Amino acid sequence: MPQTPRKHFPYIESIAFILMQAEKVQKLARLWQKIKSIPSFAGCVMEIDRLKVSRLLSAFFEKLREKDIILQVSRDFGDLEKAVRKTGKKALTEHFRRNLNTYSPVQAFWLGGYNSKGELVALAAARLDVLGSWTLADYWREYWQRCYPSAGGRPARLAKAQYRYAQEVKGDIVYLGEMWVCDEHPAEGVAALFSPAILLLSLMEWQSAGYYYAWVRPAFLERGFSYKCGFSEVHPGIRWKREPSTIDPDLWLMANTLSRLADQVDFWTASFLEE
Repeated sequence: MPQTPRKHFPYIESIAFILMQAEKVQKLARLWQKIKSIPSFAGCVMEIDRLKVSRLLSAFFEKLREKDIILQVSRDFGDLEKAVRKTGKKALTEHFRRNLNTYSPVQAFWLGGYNSKGELVALAAARLDVLGSWTLADYWREYWQRCYPSAGGRPARLAKAQYRYAQEVKGDIVYLGEMWVCDEHPAEGVAALFSPAILLLSLMEWQSAGYYYAWVRPAFLERGFSYKCGFSEVHPGIRWKREPSTIDPDLWLMANTLSRLADQVDFWTASFLEE
């Protein structure tokens, strides 16, 4: 029995085909958004030579040992608060105080430098912040008003308009703080070794991170301090509507993107491993 010829409606079939393709595009777009929200993708996909970084860390540890500084890494901030009190400093900054923050061992660590007497003479701490869809400016807005009071006792408050770089930084980032070297320690060049050490430890610890930053006083920038410490960028800090009273309101930011930090690794390798 002959089959009834199938009727074709070219116009309707074309519309259906277009709708199907549009739906596929939308699915791909949704998938892409999900992929970008995954921390390991949102931060970095750059391959880092971990063996090279490990060799550099060993070199920095050894050069600091020659300056009578033994490095120790810890995740116990209770121990750090006790050690800091023994140095004569009042306390940790708000960024790492336990009464204002709760960090699990996978979120933060600190690097201590001790002299031959067992005294803490150098310090730096690192913290991983997972911003997700937030920008760095969004994070600052939430964080600073909670931890810093203004002169009148009200919470510090950021201005609505912030610098553009802070609006662009997203994903997983590393904050580096508590960075100091005891004035009484006789050896020179400690900061230029100590700061790269905490940067490299952070690089090894959190491979999802794509941005690394620390605060710095403007006066230090005039001496090239940020570049000596291994940071390749400097930016003006926060714009305030209501300035904090317990910390300098005119701090600048020194930073590295992941690619810039990778360039620093190459530079340090040429300087310290290929002498």
